[in-house]
Amino acid sequence: MSLTSPNRGYPLERLEGNAGSMSWWSGAFGRVAGSLGDLRTSVQAATDLDGVGASIRAARSDAQEVAGALAAEIAEAELLSGVLQRYADAYSSSAEAANRLIDDIESAHASWTTASAEANEAGLRALWTSRSGEPADVRRTNEAAQDAMATRDAAASDLADLWEQFETHYSAWDTAYDAALAELAGGAGPAMTAASRSLLDQLLAADTPQEVLELWLAHPELHDEIAGAHPDIIGNLDGIPYDVRGQVNRERLEALRATQPDGALGEDVAALWEELTDGPPFPLLISFDPNGSTQTTAALAYGDLASATDINVLVPGMNSTVAGIGEWGDSARALNNAGPGLATIAWFGYDSPNEIEEPGMDRALDGAAALRSFLLGVDAVHPTAEKAVIAHSYGSTTAALAIGSRPDALGVDQFIAVGSAGFPSDAQVLSNLQNAEGLQMYATLSENDAWARIGRDTSFGGAHGTVPETLPGVIEFGSDGGYAADGEHLAPTPGHAAHEGGNSPLPSGDGEGYLVEGSESFYNIQQIILTGEPGTEMDGEGSEGGFWDLPDWLRWLPVDPYRTGL
Repeated sequence: MSLTSPNRGYPLERLEGNAGSMSWWSGAFGRVAGSLGDLRTSVQAATDLDGVGASIRAARSDAQEVAGALAAEIAEAELLSGVLQRYADAYSSSAEAANRLIDDIESAHASWTTASAEANEAGLRALWTSRSGEPADVRRTNEAAQDAMATRDAAASDLADLWEQFETHYSAWDTAYDAALAELAGGAGPAMTAASRSLLDQLLAADTPQEVLELWLAHPELHDEIAGAHPDIIGNLDGIPYDVRGQVNRERLEALRATQPDGALGEDVAALWEELTDGPPFPLLISFDPNGSTQTTAALAYGDLASATDINVLVPGMNSTVAGIGEWGDSARALNNAGPGLATIAWFGYDSPNEIEEPGMDRALDGAAALRSFLLGVDAVHPTAEKAVIAHSYGSTTAALAIGSRPDALGVDQFIAVGSAGFPSDAQVLSNLQNAEGLQMYATLSENDAWARIGRDTSFGGAHGTVPETLPGVIEFGSDGGYAADGEHLAPTPGHAAHEGGNSPLPSGDGEGYLVEGSESFYNIQQIILTGEPGTEMDGEGSEGGFWDLPDWLRWLPVDPYRTGL
């Protein structure tokens, strides 16, 4: 159930955290600060060494330098210790109290919904009876209606009381969270003027990307100072214009590349740098966080976002990492080449699941929150552009959860799911997706795609077992081969892959992935973006059958992954 509080619009969702763990870390940083303080005291003593020789002078100079460096480290540790403990206390007193109310609110909301329906039915019965019933029946139905309305009003009052408590606790937590972010951002970092410090605090406390944009544009004289002091914040804050973010993040990436990182991070940095230097035109690195998640997160924008009339966002799925961003860049450039005024973003903004994690919703829940903010940022900075989200595999699960989180669909005009691992089976999310004004959904599933079908049928409790191709209002398009309007042959998608590969080790067909230029799937996506309609007919001329379409080998599973809706 997706509910929001009636007065402040707070989402009824669990506020994640662990006060005990945060307090432990606060103590740990305090101990680090203490140990560094003892070390600094010892080092400081070396600055008082007697003697006049060159070696003595060098030792005193080195000791002074080390002592000065330790001072900054001590301040940082003390800051972390203090912020963590203050936030832990606020979390314990406010967030945990809000979390404890969630079940009660959901139960009270259900009771109020039932009572409201019963009151409406009782009122209609009373109205009907008053027109043609006996006096005793009229009296009886009127009393029943009054009783039902009293029950409804009592349920509404109980629900309102719970919401008021929730909003009080949530507001206190939200204030503490904003304060912690602001303190961490500036406490022990580079010196800033009071005006810049104040603006940064306001940016971090803003509730929406639109508010961030308005604050940023109102103070151009402070941009260089804030971006220079905290590029990691400005480079990833939704609502900041993308040319600013692109410049800041490129400099951050270049500095990190100079350290020659190894392992997965080194591969990610190399892949991003290769894309940034592949041009012209060169893409913009509009988000970049090598440390905030299990995986490096990043987003590259291809084309001129500022002048684009259509902005597309590509969302990858299972087992995707920044190291593979190159082939997504190829898809982005090919989309842009389909017509004028197009710009495309390859969004790697969440920790994608592996095969073990895919049946669950944890990765989608975390990713949807990040994608929701990102899409709101795109809509705030470029409100007049048409927006399309093109999501593959588990990325479509994540995107559906994000876009369906609000009735306005986050400003998205077209949602295109390819090889979907299944949409969330949350009734409110599906209702928002199907009823959002201006949103049109599209979906395709290759007849050779095994993993998408398996993903839908193995989701825990059917959590993302909803089949998008047959949801009311969804336009299904082909990915099994065909012919373009100019007669060019279009390849079928051989399996589940967005680019290269099939269903290994399961059987696959021959052809191109869903997002490879020259495939029927990609041709249809280009036509949808340009015209709003697929370019080929479903199962039309040139379409090929697939191993996983016949026989219907998963019929015994609880969800039919082929042509069955809810």
